[in-house]
Amino acid sequence: MPFTRVDDKGRVVLPNELRRKLDIKPGDEFAVEELAPDSVILKKVDLRSLMEEMIKKARTVDLDKLEAEIEEEANKLAKQKYKVLN
Repeated sequence: MPFTRVDDKGRVVLPNELRRKLDIKPGDEFAVEELAPDSVILKKVDLRSLMEEMIKKARTVDLDKLEAEIEEEANKLAKQKYKVLN
């Protein structure tokens, strides 16, 4: 297992062999998650593709249906909270 260090700016250099194997290029973006107090996960992400996909999906949302579903759920929660009987 190769080792690396964090520099004074918080940067970590990934070993060249790993960068080649995972096709990691300068400018690639990663999601960072703490797995445990001493473990970190890096997941390569393509933010541009994610945003484009989200925009594409958002365009297919039926806003009237969504509003009706939200209103229905809000009414259901209010009835439960205030113990309203039907």
